[in-house]
Amino acid sequence: MPSDLDPAIAALERRREEALSTAAELERTINTLCKEAGYAPRYTEAASSNSTRVTQISDDTFYGMKQTPAMRMYLEMRKAQNLGPATTRDIFDALKQGGYVFEAKTDDIAMVGMRALLRTQPAVFHRLPQGTWGLSSWYPDAKKPKEETQKENGTGQEGRRRF
Repeated sequence: MPSDLDPAIAALERRREEALSTAAELERTINTLCKEAGYAPRYTEAASSNSTRVTQISDDTFYGMKQTPAMRMYLEMRKAQNLGPATTRDIFDALKQGGYVFEAKTDDIAMVGMRALLRTQPAVFHRLPQGTWGLSSWYPDAKKPKEETQKENGTGQEGRRRF
């Protein structure tokens, strides 16, 4: 029987999932740093993996969420199901199915905006050579995109000297 508290429970469950996801990412980062420093990992894979992950998309899975956490959550759901990276269309369709409300006039415009968001957040999302998207944390040793590497080295357009 539905209760008036169902929306609050669903919202708190989503916040819990986000917090667990953030904690797992921090644990993986700490383990990577420990490995680089020559130390043993501080967290086991079992401790950092969330065994109660949401893997089914319901009508309100992404409702009320911000777009980046919603996309991240969807990609983590795919990873938990061993589906791996997703196309832009897969991500868009899943968010829409899960109740995410795009603030665009049409689906085409919403997808263009989502694609731009994926491209401009390389610390979160990583584009694979096949054109699919995964989380950057899945590929810690992957090379950074060319323009990002140039900016770091000062060899990009803004780093060139003009005579």
